[in-house]
Parts: sequence; C-alpha cells; structure tokens
Amino acid sequence: MIDKSRSRPVKFVIAVILFAYLSYFIQTGAVGIDLFDAGLASLATIKVNGFFTLVFKTISWLASPGRDVFWMVLLAFLLYGFKYKIQALWAVVLMAGGMVLETFFKHLIARARPIGHLATDDGYSFPSGHTLGTFLLVATIIIIIVPEIDNYRIAQTVKWISIVWLLLVMVARVYMQAHYPTDTIGAVLLGWLWLEIMEWVYVIYAPHLLKWRLCYRSYL
Repeated sequence: MIDKSRSRPVKFVIAVILFAYLSYFIQTGAVGIDLFDAGLASLATIKVNGFFTLVFKTISWLASPGRDVFWMVLLAFLLYGFKYKIQALWAVVLMAGGMVLETFFKHLIARARPIGHLATDDGYSFPSGHTLGTFLLVATIIIIIVPEIDNYRIAQTVKWISIVWLLLVMVARVYMQAHYPTDTIGAVLLGWLWLEIMEWVYVIYAPHLLKWRLCYRSYL
C-alpha cells in the first residue's frame, strides 16, 4: 500500500530544509516573514462578517487537534475492522507522533499568536495544530483509503474533497486570526516531513508486524 519510493529521501530532505528555514526566519523575526504574513492574511480576511465568522468557527471546531485525534482513531477503528490492521496502527502512530512534534516546536519557536484573534485559542502560534492534524488525517485518507476505492470518480472525489478541506482549515485559522499564514504553511511542512518518516517506517516494519497476533490476517 505504501511502496519503496526512491524519491522519499529527496522529499524528506526538501521538507526538512524548508521547515528549518521557515522556523529560523520566524524565530529571528525576519522582516520578510512579517510582510509575507501580512500580504496573505489580507487576502484571507478581506471581508470579515458574521456569516463567514460562523462558517470558519465551525470549520475550526471540527478540525481542532483534539477532534483530529478523534477522527483518526475512528478511521483507524474502521480500518482495523476491515482487516487493514497494520494501516490502522500506522495511522494512530502517525497522528500521535504529529501531535508530539507540534507541541515540541510550539514551545521551541514560542511565537505569540496574532493580537485580537477571533478564536478562543491560547498558547503559542507556530505551527498550527489544527492544520497539522488535518494534514495527517487527509494524508491517511489519500494514501490508504483512496487507492482501495474501485470507482475512479469516487476515489478522485474523495481525494479532492479532502484536499479542499485542508485548504479550508488553513484559511479558517488565518481568517480567525488565530494563526499567521506561515503557521499553517509550517504545519504542512512539518506534517510532510513526519509523513515521509512514517512511510519509511511502514515499508520497513509492516511485513514484520504480520507475525503479531494483533495484526494477524491483516492486508498489506
């Protein structure tokens, strides 16, 4: 289900470099980052009104880190029931590891949230936990669920709905002024980095897990 891609090391290195550079510029308060954030934020908050605030509050509520964990556990439960047991365990570890990384880098970078944001979030701003959790959930759907859908149109519909949902979450977090745009971009880069590691782990260890009783009769 997850193949031995020769490009994985390259993608991993690219993700590490981009995330490291972005984190460095944010932590050092580079002027270019502030201008970049201001420009993108102006597009996302071009018209603040009650309707859009309600919509994006709802999106933020559905995509909160705690609910992202719930959705992933629910997805893993369904995968396990359909004998995708190794994939179910992989999905749970993917999300759990992502949440640990998000907490670590939040405290490492210690970026304050935008002033006067419309959400009730507290804590540090970079990277966006909502975006990271959603990215990992969407990645799991695209990598594991979509290839198993026989109907091509349905598979593509599920894939693109998932991608659009991720983009909506990113826009919602900026619209609510709970995050800077680079917080959401950084979350995607961190999620991408972690995903490459976990795909490599799957390729190496998934065949060995077939010997475990917990994973007996699981599909690879």
